[in-house]
Amino acid sequence: MSQPIDIKTKKTIAEFKSTKFDKSLVLDNLEQNVLTHWETWGKFQQAWTNSAYNTFKDLEKYIIMMYLIRNYWQSLSDKFNFLSMDEFYDQGHITIDKINLIHISKELNIPKETIRRKVNELQKDNILFRDGKSITFNKEGIDFQKPNITLELLSSFIEKKSKMMQGNDWFGKSWKKEEIKNFIKKYFTIIWLRFFKMQIPFLIRHRDCFGDLESWMVWGNIAVSHQYHLSKNKEAELIKEKSIDPIGFNNYYNSVVSLKMKHGINASSIADITAIPRATVIRKLNWLMKQRVVKKNKNLEYYMVPFGKMNKNIAQNFLINQNYVAEFLTDIFDLMKNSNFKV
Repeated sequence: MSQPIDIKTKKTIAEFKSTKFDKSLVLDNLEQNVLTHWETWGKFQQAWTNSAYNTFKDLEKYIIMMYLIRNYWQSLSDKFNFLSMDEFYDQGHITIDKINLIHISKELNIPKETIRRKVNELQKDNILFRDGKSITFNKEGIDFQKPNITLELLSSFIEKKSKMMQGNDWFGKSWKKEEIKNFIKKYFTIIWLRFFKMQIPFLIRHRDCFGDLESWMVWGNIAVSHQYHLSKNKEAELIKEKSIDPIGFNNYYNSVVSLKMKHGINASSIADITAIPRATVIRKLNWLMKQRVVKKNKNLEYYMVPFGKMNKNIAQNFLINQNYVAEFLTDIFDLMKNSNFKV
């Protein structure tokens, strides 16, 4: 039987073999290696979010832009079409038709007037322009969100996960970062559509939990510090052949937040890492202390504490996130191993 081909582009559409990865196998592997997994996941999200914030200085604006571009890529996919990274960014403009602000508002949980204001700001910055119910990104707008840094981060992240899963009968060999990067660049809109489908809900969940994404970013830097020290503590226990309590997804967050920290991270360091103004960082830290999810020591360093009710929501988000990550990785592994897409 011949492969399905899009008549307009003459591109062969991916067809999968009869064997596909079971997401539960990927999820189980992530849980078995939860300390290593979350260290790479946390660092990836920290670097990606900081890069996005440095570019836009407004993560809600970035979510809206991601959503619009994602819809364009979805329309390509619906027509059995895809573009490489070079093909996508060589375009002079792209147009998304039939924009419905009410629908966007409901899906992103952002007030309609806020979306209208953010879109107008993007238009003022010459990134896009509106024409009735259509939005067009010009060349400057397309290039503005070109993910050169994220491409490196994501390729490295997927490489580490493939190495973590290699050796399993159901997985096979791992890939090198350069192979992964070339695959992503060749099938860019297919991979990035899946990436945005993971990242947009990820940001929305944390914004809804923390009230705004800057507060989550501030908290996240403290959490990454805790994760690093938890991992080091477990390594030390292993070397000393101490009895180690098993850590899985269900007790992972509690293990991180309950860790006794000799040193935390100060406001200036968080401001330097995130590019959020120090005064804003301090204001967010004060709010987080009122929620009893962080505390300050005598050296003006901040660390996590397990007392605030908000910790329950954060822990629930952690569990939800792992399912999204497993689904994303399963899709990518399927495309690289089980489809007719080849580098």
